[in-house]
Amino acid sequence: MHTMSVQTDSDYDASEQEAADTDAHTCTSIEKDDAFHILQNSRRRAVLRYLLDHEEEERFVMRDLAEEVAAWEHDTTVQQLVSDERQRVYIALYQSHLPKLDDHDVIEYNQSRGVVEPTELIEVFEPYLAEGLHTDTDLAVDGTDTHEESGERSEGRFTDTVSSLFKR
Repeated sequence: MHTMSVQTDSDYDASEQEAADTDAHTCTSIEKDDAFHILQNSRRRAVLRYLLDHEEEERFVMRDLAEEVAAWEHDTTVQQLVSDERQRVYIALYQSHLPKLDDHDVIEYNQSRGVVEPTELIEVFEPYLAEGLHTDTDLAVDGTDTHEESGERSEGRFTDTVSSLFKR
């Protein structure tokens, strides 16, 4: 026998609202323009690289994440960072980059607690960031992909990577 109950506003508590909000934000795809916009910024790429490189962790402290990105930007270690270097990156991540990643469901960002949790959607970015956290190399067309007879150049591995990313 199946019973149905009606829940009143007074029965509905904050924890149930949080669970409903989390379920509503679960997303497994992203529009191409949004993905490219996210990848456009080196700090967002560094955040994504770091999260992907540490996929065994489920939750990250935002301050630690900011320090890792700052160390990468300044080509140094976290221990050798100066306060200004940490602060500039922390503020940019706090105010702009992490909220943007959260808005696109790539991460769950609890700004008041300073906690970042990657979502399944972060895996979409892996082909672009497979080189690792400390790699920011230029893209180049592979010389073997050139069609000399027709005078046209192949779009190369970059286009293949882009195409495969969005076929999922």
